[in-house]
Amino acid sequence: MWMCYVISSAMNAAHHHHHPKLSRNQSEILACLRKAKEPMSAYAILDRVRKSGISHPPTVYRALNDLMQKGMVHRLESRSAFIACGHGACDGKFAFAICRVCEKVIEIPLSDEDRAALLALAPKEIVPEQVTLELAGHCETCRPADAA
Repeated sequence: MWMCYVISSAMNAAHHHHHPKLSRNQSEILACLRKAKEPMSAYAILDRVRKSGISHPPTVYRALNDLMQKGMVHRLESRSAFIACGHGACDGKFAFAICRVCEKVIEIPLSDEDRAALLALAPKEIVPEQVTLELAGHCETCRPADAA
């Protein structure tokens, strides 16, 4: 499983308790990610949304950045891939468990204490803006029989 927990001052400052209004491009890209149910690269997204009139990489990246700021899309750093938030929108206090074989993604809520512990790991010389943790493994379905 991969575990990715991102702490970002911009993401944590936003409130995600309402449904923000989305542009047409944002709606198309979010719908694409929700339908895929697996992490997708920006170029894979572009290939799927071309038929809706989105044909340039900067348009996809702009929409993805806006959706990430709204907490509706998450970026999986190790894969340079994106996934729709399983909760509609969140405050960024989630980890992601991802199976290496089938790419199943599960969001895991993390507490304020978890966040504080992660930030406390930074040396004095660095003020953390983002923390990303990832673990690789297999889900129950994909786990080899001898590992069970």
